[in-house]
Amino acid sequence: MEMKFPNRSCRALGVALMLAPWIGPLQAQSAETPEYRLQVVVQKAHQSEVSKPLNVTGTVAAAKSSDLAFRVGGTVVDRLVQTGDEVKAGQVLARIGTAELQANITAAEAGVASAKATFDLATSDLARQKSLLDKGFATRSAYEQSAKSVDVAKAQLNIAQSQLQIAQDNLSYAELKAGSDGVVTAVNVEIGQVVQAGQAAVTIANGNAKQAVFDVSDALIASTEIRKAEIFLVADPSVKARVQLTEISPTVNVRTGTVRIKADIIDPPARMTLGAPVAGTGTSHPISGFALPYSALSREDGSPIVWVIDPAAKKAMPRKVNLLQYIGQTMVVSGDLKEGDLVVIKGSVFLSPDLVVNYTEAAR
Repeated sequence: MEMKFPNRSCRALGVALMLAPWIGPLQAQSAETPEYRLQVVVQKAHQSEVSKPLNVTGTVAAAKSSDLAFRVGGTVVDRLVQTGDEVKAGQVLARIGTAELQANITAAEAGVASAKATFDLATSDLARQKSLLDKGFATRSAYEQSAKSVDVAKAQLNIAQSQLQIAQDNLSYAELKAGSDGVVTAVNVEIGQVVQAGQAAVTIANGNAKQAVFDVSDALIASTEIRKAEIFLVADPSVKARVQLTEISPTVNVRTGTVRIKADIIDPPARMTLGAPVAGTGTSHPISGFALPYSALSREDGSPIVWVIDPAAKKAMPRKVNLLQYIGQTMVVSGDLKEGDLVVIKGSVFLSPDLVVNYTEAAR
């Protein structure tokens, strides 16, 4: 049967009476709805010693090497070695032309003959002046002048003889010889090339000692100090050796921004030949701090912070930290942290002081 209401007020009252059985349960259900809380992931802070891994590439070089050069300039007429050749002490490596050097000897010999003739003449004149002085036919002054002429002639003869000796020595320098046993690592001259005295012509590795040479980023050197390292062949990583750091260049290559590092190879395997590409791995000196994922880092008033959860009140609190180092996806920090603090590593961007949250601890 259809119910009819005389006016709008009556119709509203009728609707309310019809819905009354449903309003009560809905209000009760709304009152029981739980308050929403942000869900975050935390990690316990633990103080530890953290080392930064280092990975670099370089080559094997001789620990001791010598750059050999001609002592005189000239044109290269013979090159007797190639890179990689083994040489013995005294072995001839290269020669320059000797025509000019022979001409210098001829000129020096003529100079000696001329100086010798002058000296002989001065000596004869001195003897004559001495005889005349003894007989009273010459003055003391003339005799002393002749004696001085002998001294001058003697000095000129000595100079001429020295120049002849130098010319003869220079001829012997036309051959470049190895000073010790070793392996040729570089040849910088070609037949027909004009070289200057002192210009490096051949480089020889002396002995069996080897080094690993690396060109490393200047920023890496400035931020770490190498503690221990190991190298292996790029072509065969199973061929390994330990190395001991021996030298860090004090200058930076302005073109590449790198610093050269040298490390002695301890008991180098036979397959680590000179020039072989190697890769080096190592660790820096440990840094003491709290290692956390970099996702835990936030900022407040321009300063780095992390958020810590009070486990009793479940409230978020900011803690100031100091960034010590980034290592891959991890950061090392110090500051207002204590051992065992629950640090938020996921969800920190939504936090504010004293915000009540729910949290779960990340698996280690």
